[in-house]
Amino acid sequence: MFGYIQPFKPMLRICEYDTYKAVYCGLCKQLSRSYGPFARLTLSYDFTFLALLQMAVSPDPPHFQRENCLYNPLKKRPCCQNCSSLQYSASAAMLLLYYKLLDNLADERYPKKWLYLFALPFVRRAWKKARAQLPQIESEIERQMKKQALLEQNKCSSVDEASEPIAASLSALFRSVSQDSGQRRVLERLGYLMGRWIYLADALDDLEEDQKKGRYNPFILEIQAGQAAGSLKEQAVLSLNMTVGEIIKTFELLTLHRYQDILSNVIHLGLKASVNRILAGDGKKSK
Repeated sequence: MFGYIQPFKPMLRICEYDTYKAVYCGLCKQLSRSYGPFARLTLSYDFTFLALLQMAVSPDPPHFQRENCLYNPLKKRPCCQNCSSLQYSASAAMLLLYYKLLDNLADERYPKKWLYLFALPFVRRAWKKARAQLPQIESEIERQMKKQALLEQNKCSSVDEASEPIAASLSALFRSVSQDSGQRRVLERLGYLMGRWIYLADALDDLEEDQKKGRYNPFILEIQAGQAAGSLKEQAVLSLNMTVGEIIKTFELLTLHRYQDILSNVIHLGLKASVNRILAGDGKKSK
């Protein structure tokens, strides 16, 4: 979706990084199997994290084997095999891609808008197929995206209100990765916080461009309305750091069967590293 939920590679062990890459490659192949070769272009770190999280809370381990890669056909690499976690993440990616594309169509101007119009029929076809796989979740995402559009139209100046729809959407996605009632409550909260963090990170990443083009950004409006003290970036980073603190507390409540160190790396180090990249001007370019 956005690509901000990444591991911090320097602090991953080789075996952990190989596992992460194997799931990443497995998701790439799953996107192609389920939604066609063009779906590979939507491959994202965010949904690799979702797949890993579902594998971690499931009692059944995934399977790996060495396979050729489309982008490196001469050398076989470890790859996660087709499983429910990869299928779920691929479908979730298509649902959110569709609404992200609609949002881009509303925001962008020509000639860039032509690119999104060209992609719309392909994305809509994938969205319909994903909707059939996850009908209840799609209904919730659709409802939340309509709320998001209204908030932006009304120039909502509250960061908390503006981030609510995407937070609620990811809350629904995360809740469904487990059937255990105790785990589901924690996952629901974790998804909410991750969705809020993604929205804030994207708003920070777009801050300067939104200022120049006069586009909607809740951080800009919150400062202008006098609801927050300090500079735009200071307020954004403060909100992100507070959200990460809540994410860490919630994550520690989960019972994981595997991949504890990989997921902890993403939560404790990767989120902070993504914010640092944004502040350094490498946010969009790093994805």
